[in-house]
Amino acid sequence: MTVTRQGRCLCGAVRFKITGPVSDPIACHCRECQRHSGGIWISVTAARADVDIQRDRLAWVSVSESARRGFCRDCGGYLFWEAVEGDEIEIAFGALDDRDGLSLAAHIHTDESPLPVADDG
Repeated sequence: MTVTRQGRCLCGAVRFKITGPVSDPIACHCRECQRHSGGIWISVTAARADVDIQRDRLAWVSVSESARRGFCRDCGGYLFWEAVEGDEIEIAFGALDDRDGLSLAAHIHTDESPLPVADDG
């Protein structure tokens, strides 16, 4: 059985619904994520075709030739990361309304973290 999940930005101007499975969240410590989110970026991955985004207040910014990030034009909430050529989308874990059944799967790019990353086993 597939769980349907919903989410939104801080002000609610951008909402989305995921009608397929999502991965367990991953915490990214890379410099790009630090600069964009202000710290660690934690996200789940879903098939792009399974994500319905209310787009009227969503804006995209290209962060490289191969990727872009989506955010709310009103509150600035950073919600999505996706490869320009790909069929998956990364979704901000904190933007999900329901996070039941998900647990942190991994930390990545920890060598770029400005703070020590605890070994949580």
